[in-house]
Parts: sequence; C-alpha cells; structure tokens
Amino acid sequence: MLNDLHVHSNESDGQLSPELLIDAAIGNGLAAVALCDHDTTAGTVRFTQYGKSRGINALSGIELSAKWKKGNCHLLGINVKSDCEPLEAILRKTRESRDRRNDLILEKLAEMGITISPEQLSNEAGGEVVARPHIAYALLRAGHVRSFQEAFDKYLSSSGIAYVDRFRLDPADAVKTLREAGAFVVLAHPRQLGLDKDKTALFDLLIELKNAGLQGVEVYSPDTTDEQIQLYKEMSVALGLAQTGGSDFHAPGLGGRDIGYYRPSVPIPKITIPELSLN
Repeated sequence: MLNDLHVHSNESDGQLSPELLIDAAIGNGLAAVALCDHDTTAGTVRFTQYGKSRGINALSGIELSAKWKKGNCHLLGINVKSDCEPLEAILRKTRESRDRRNDLILEKLAEMGITISPEQLSNEAGGEVVARPHIAYALLRAGHVRSFQEAFDKYLSSSGIAYVDRFRLDPADAVKTLREAGAFVVLAHPRQLGLDKDKTALFDLLIELKNAGLQGVEVYSPDTTDEQIQLYKEMSVALGLAQTGGSDFHAPGLGGRDIGYYRPSVPIPKITIPELSLN
C-alpha cells in the first residue's frame, strides 16, 4: 500500500478540496496521506474527518517556508495540531506578510503594463492562503505567459523581475515551532536547498535542524535524481532521521505529479514511521 506525506489542497495553492484529495488518494490505492498546505491548517480538520469516514490514515500537516540564502528551505509538520495558538499566531503573521507581498507584486506588474486585480487573485485561490502560484495562474489565464513555469521564471521567482520577499522564520525556529505544535517534523524536498554540491554544508544543516528537533528527511520527492536520493538516504541513516516521501501534489496533471508517486508511474517506497501509525 502506498503512502504520500506531502500533498496540497485549495486551502493554499492546490486545486482540489481536502475531500477530493482523500478520494484521489483512495483511488490510487493509498493507505496514508498527509495534507501539508502552505502556512495554514484550515483544511486539516475536514481532511482528517473525511479520511476517517473513508477508512484511510489521513494525517494533518503543514508546510512552512524558512529563511534561506539561496533556493528554498521548507519544513513539513505532520500530525500538527490545528489549534496550537503559538503556531497559529505565526501563521497569521506569515499570511499577512504574503498579502502585503501580493500587493507589492501586483504594483510591480502594473508598472510593466500588466493589470491583475485582487479580486482575480481571490478567485484563483478560493482558500485562506493567496500566494505566488495564484498570481502565476492569473498571468497564464490573461495570456501574459505561455506556461505556469514561465510566470515564475520571468516574474515571480527570487530572480524574477516582480519578486518581493516576505516574512519567514529561521530554519531551526521553524522546526521548534512545529515540534511545539505536536508535529513530526520533516525537511521537505532537500534538493531545493541548493546544497548538493556542498555536502558538508548540507550535513551541517541537518545536524543543526536535528538538534532543534528535526525527525525526518523527505528523501523521495519530484525531480530528485537517483544520486540525490542515495545522498539523502545516507545522511538520514547517519543521523538517525526517518526517510519519508511525498508527491508534492498540487493539481491533476500539473508537473506530471500524481498522489502516491514521486516520479511518473514510480510509487513512493513504503514508509515505516510508528509515530505516524505507518507500519
């Protein structure tokens, strides 16, 4: 039976509701699936309750972005409590920062002759979090770009001409915050850190995060090479960290991703984590 510990709903930048994600996971033969929306737990109660009614191990989760000098540093909090006020206070601050950034990005785009209204963004999102992917979809629908990826490459990535930064916790603080909210904490898609050519720096970061409470590494994730997988496995074993996997699924057909698979037609290997009832 398949497990997938990293999917997104329309409460952040995914396209399916929490309930439809459960249906899709069951349709793909999964035994367990974790909802890890960006900076919100808004969909987790619906997700876990509907999952229970359908007989699947549906895990509440969240994905936090941390400060990082290059690339991305994301932490997954699996089995997170949805009513932990210290975490929710940080999430509110993060969402407010996102909203301010969205306004600034729209201003930059307007200066280039590209008009996107806040109402258009709200229509794209539909959930609690409005983020750069929603701006990318708006750009695509209006014909300003030919693809979702072009929107990021040209306008919205850290090197894009309309990029604006936002509030983020330091990586160790993000880990501690998630642990305090009862979560099993995993470093998501480590290839996005941009440290594969500096293995010492990657190992040092894992040590720092483990000292802060990190419990696992997402070894299996989209676009990860066999060489990277082997590296992450070796480092996980050396530090006693769990090895997890996730599809980082956002929408049917987007990026060739499917729930339960980290590559097209390649399922995520069986994950054994007793703390999450994955045996």
